[in-house]
Amino acid sequence: MSNMPKIIGEQGPLAKLASILQEYNQVTVLLSGGMDSAFLLWACTQFLPKDRIKAVTCNSPTTPRQELARAIKTAEILGVEHIILFSPEMEDEDFCRNDDLRCYYCKRSRLTHIKKTPGQNWGTLLDGTHLDDLKEYRPGMKAAREFGISSPLLEAGLDRAAIKSLAVEYQLPLPDRPVESCLATRIKTGQRLDIDLMAKLDELEEAIRGLGIALVRARWNSGEIRLEVRSEDLPVIMDNREKIINLAKNRGFSTVSLDLRGYGPRDVSNKESEV
Repeated sequence: MSNMPKIIGEQGPLAKLASILQEYNQVTVLLSGGMDSAFLLWACTQFLPKDRIKAVTCNSPTTPRQELARAIKTAEILGVEHIILFSPEMEDEDFCRNDDLRCYYCKRSRLTHIKKTPGQNWGTLLDGTHLDDLKEYRPGMKAAREFGISSPLLEAGLDRAAIKSLAVEYQLPLPDRPVESCLATRIKTGQRLDIDLMAKLDELEEAIRGLGIALVRARWNSGEIRLEVRSEDLPVIMDNREKIINLAKNRGFSTVSLDLRGYGPRDVSNKESEV
């Protein structure tokens, strides 16, 4: 990994981000397994002393195993104190009914839990929201505002392309990470969230990734599984058709279809986001 960026006298988003971060005394990054919050945590380590930085990750039945593993690895690589909290959103009836404000209820529950955790000096809580998030349906951002969460990447004018470019420039192990999202996004909006079902969907996705497919979504809708993968991986799915059918059957899923459009959000209320 490269040394600290040399930005003295320079202009641009990274210099602005440095200036924003250096205004904080103590920070805690809301760390998921995604690139945005990981990049933010890296930036904090470049522009703040390590003893003023923490990371916190919420783990629950909605958390893909792969996402939790990436968050843990990120904090280890960066040498930052990392706290993992078991979050209680599945105890929230508003969240479990899975309407189009699901992400708002989840973030509200998680932030309440974080702030009530005894014995922690969180300082200022930071999230990885950036410019592109303003173009998308992100009800969780409303909860973040209500709880006073700061978004330095957004303040610095960084979008997803800029974050990826900087991650490449400074040789961070982030750019090739597939997009991840919570397991609640796998269940069609309006159908009640179920812990056992989400666990089986996570297992199925893990098994399919074992066939060499980096990004896969197993969407549940009234008993049917619809697989979404990147367009370039559609032939791999077809070549492994019988294996995938058996993987699904072994987890209790009898009907499996394939979305020929490739990976992508299909309705606004199931928009995927980094939690």
